Amino acid sequence: MSFSVFAALGNPGREYSATRHNAAWIVIDALADKAGAKWKEESRFPAAVAKVTLGGLSVQLIKPLSFMNDSGTPLASFLRFHRIELSELVVLHDDIAFEPGQLRLSLGGSAAGHNGVASCIRHLGDQFVRARLGIGPKKHPEQDLADHVLGRFPDADLTSLTQRIPDFTRSFETLLSQGLPAAQNLTNRKPPSP
Repeated sequence: MSFSVFAALGNPGREYSATRHNAAWIVIDALADKAGAKWKEESRFPAAVAKVTLGGLSVQLIKPLSFMNDSGTPLASFLRFHRIELSELVVLHDDIAFEPGQLRLSLGGSAAGHNGVASCIRHLGDQFVRARLGIGPKKHPEQDLADHVLGRFPDADLTSLTQRIPDFTRSFETLLSQGLPAAQNLTNRKPPSP
């Protein structure tokens, strides 16, 4: 299994840039910045696309620009246009099941209430690798989930996420060079306590 596309789910617009729902965009922007890659908007999808080298392998990064709940539409168009198999796709997205700074890699499964993932499954099927980025659970049970995920990251949580980006990068490089099981062995454990 080889991977050639890393897609990050999020919402376009400055008002969403530091929200929990855009955790994947924070990470993928850091990957592009580190590689010196420039984002190019492709109106036919619509999406922003950048090409980088990770672990010596060429990968396309993509950010759907259709808003979270319709993420699957531009991704499906992108894969069809470039004749890319679903098995080559890695989707990065936020996940309330894990604390900020945690990453879990998995293959398949349900959307678990995530509308962006649900859109991807609806348009693509479920056999793609997911890079689930922790954003932490709701602070109060009565809080509306949309208010939580669309809320801005507290500084400490944003720091927890951004400080782990080099570790995430190593995990992605392992995924590319050694495959999913090796990357899961590296990634799917709690980070060491500070």
